Amino acid sequence: MLSPRSTTLSLWSCAALAVVLLSSFTVQAILPRPGLVRLGNGLSRKLQRPFSSVATHSLRKDLLAQCKLQLRNASLDHFSRVPPAGDVTTFPQRYFVCASHWQRENPDGTPGPIFFYLGNEADVTLYLNNTGLMWESAADFGAMLVFAEHRYYGESVPYGKAVKKHMGYLSAEQAMADYAQLIMELKEQFQLPQGTAVIGFGGSYGGMLAAWMRLKYPHVLDGAIAASAPIWNFLGEVPAFDAGSFAKGVTYDASELAGSAPACVDNVKATWDVMASYGNDDAGRKFLAGGLRLCPDVSLKSSGDVQYLRAWLGAAWDYMAMGNFPYPSSYITNGHGQLPAFPVRAACEPLAGGDDWVDADLLDAMAAAVGVFYNHTGDLECFDPFAGTDPDSDHDANWWDYQWCAEMLMPFSKDGDSDMFWPEPFDLAASVAACQDSWGVTPRPLWATTQWGGRRITAGSNIVFSNGLLDPWHGGGVLEDVSDSMPAVIIPEGAHHLDLMFSHPDDPLSVIEVRKFQRDSIRDWIQQAAQQNPSNPSGSSVKRGQAAGSGGAASGGGGFRQRAATAAAAAAGGVRDSHRQVHGGIQRPHRLQLDPRQHVSGDMAAAAAAIQAGANGVAVDGCGGGGGCPMHRAWCTVRGWAAAAWRRVWAPAAAAAGVQGQQAAAGAGAHVSRRLG
Repeated sequence: MLSPRSTTLSLWSCAALAVVLLSSFTVQAILPRPGLVRLGNGLSRKLQRPFSSVATHSLRKDLLAQCKLQLRNASLDHFSRVPPAGDVTTFPQRYFVCASHWQRENPDGTPGPIFFYLGNEADVTLYLNNTGLMWESAADFGAMLVFAEHRYYGESVPYGKAVKKHMGYLSAEQAMADYAQLIMELKEQFQLPQGTAVIGFGGSYGGMLAAWMRLKYPHVLDGAIAASAPIWNFLGEVPAFDAGSFAKGVTYDASELAGSAPACVDNVKATWDVMASYGNDDAGRKFLAGGLRLCPDVSLKSSGDVQYLRAWLGAAWDYMAMGNFPYPSSYITNGHGQLPAFPVRAACEPLAGGDDWVDADLLDAMAAAVGVFYNHTGDLECFDPFAGTDPDSDHDANWWDYQWCAEMLMPFSKDGDSDMFWPEPFDLAASVAACQDSWGVTPRPLWATTQWGGRRITAGSNIVFSNGLLDPWHGGGVLEDVSDSMPAVIIPEGAHHLDLMFSHPDDPLSVIEVRKFQRDSIRDWIQQAAQQNPSNPSGSSVKRGQAAGSGGAASGGGGFRQRAATAAAAAAGGVRDSHRQVHGGIQRPHRLQLDPRQHVSGDMAAAAAAIQAGANGVAVDGCGGGGGCPMHRAWCTVRGWAAAAWRRVWAPAAAAAGVQGQQAAAGAGAHVSRRLG
């Protein structure tokens, strides 16, 4: 185990909320970021990210052709009246406006909305290139698409080359103020009609921003799709956040329950034991280097180097778990080549054996497994864990680490028992010391909960939280409805914000239904905004009815489930489709109430029975089968899968976390700052 003295980490950065090593790196949602590993000999080694920027050749020209690149002079500091250093008051913020489908007024009388992507901790073109939910919905809604870049990332950098001396203006609060100001400017620039809805989209850290912005600026953002947004991944949550949930999530992906080879988890665990056994002398380290296919000029000179190597191996599993999509994808690699469909399953294939393996066989299998990620192009003959493929492009390499230290302190741990890694509790004191050393910043451990309300956000409205159970970030996400107008939807077969991606023939039923539900929510939010138009208090401009079933204050209470009001709208000809006519609003079937603090036994056989019963319209396990309604049957299927996974994997760990409470978050271990993406 890496002690607090020997290991501290700097955060990398999904995109999406969104991997570096769980304990020795930072884990991102999209792009890797370098960190600092403090070795036992007192030296520090910078962890290079394998992919630093979006591959230009991967950008879709068909999408870019529909967009206009814009730059604005954004206010550097929205909150202080003291001039910033050097009298620099603005910075160039980049954004793209894509208006090929925009309609000033739709056939139903509502103004064409703005679909606004809240940029993450990366180049904004990554999200323009991948957020299919926005692109595929634009024509149906007559929407203008806007992709806004987050300050300090991509090309939206204050102070130029001197930026690292002026990091104090990098924060979520400042970024959201940028977005709010930009939206107001767009409304004026395009002379948008009153009642034009602005719908926020974001995945991972961007999803966190989308949810928080709807809470903080409800007059600017009329609704938010917050995908894979771990807004409860912080200290101070009640009940406490399980700091080990990410490692458990990666382990779940490598398990038989998630479709991986049965022996995979045990063989991954065994690899760490082998590394510990051989890592204390030169001969043993030479054996490890050969077995793991390290390049001839890479030498392991100390046990600290072996610990670094172990962290590098573990990082590959973190990345593959986040990108465990059901089809080949280049999202996690930023367009620098594709990972295969379900890359964790692919990585587990070499680790499927083991009954007659010797240590060399195990190491060779592990090398083949992590090669699914590190050698996804297939042209590497050996590995060099100590050199990234793009070591010179570190423009925003550590920026997420600064944010982690300044405002996003997320605890992460491993225990080597409920996960497939090695024991490494979270050490708050070591994390604070590392932040002070790296940035001169002393973290405020409870600031995120104080600033954003933790789990007490019921005063908000019009947010759809989505999470995939193959995404290890979901442990800090919203997995149950907060209120009628802030529902949580689950994608059992989904990795990191799969629902935001473009549709694919291999999409599971669950993500198809989640996207339908999200679009239904968006439609109601648009109707709601049109109703609240001050110049049309009666809502007369909305030709397709009053949308009385919509969530929020305008519906007069009851939110999405105000069936009677929607039935009245149906009688007036204002209902869009048969599902709304029968069930009202965007009502879903009664859903399982999965209590993360309560262990409930269950297995896949029971889940299969529940799925079949749901398909037959039978109420099973709290899920009303829905009779002849296809939407209801689909949701019962989705909830059945979610229940099975939760009961087998998550409930026991969450129950333990509830017992341990907040003390568990202050244990011993490494500073981990994961970039969300």
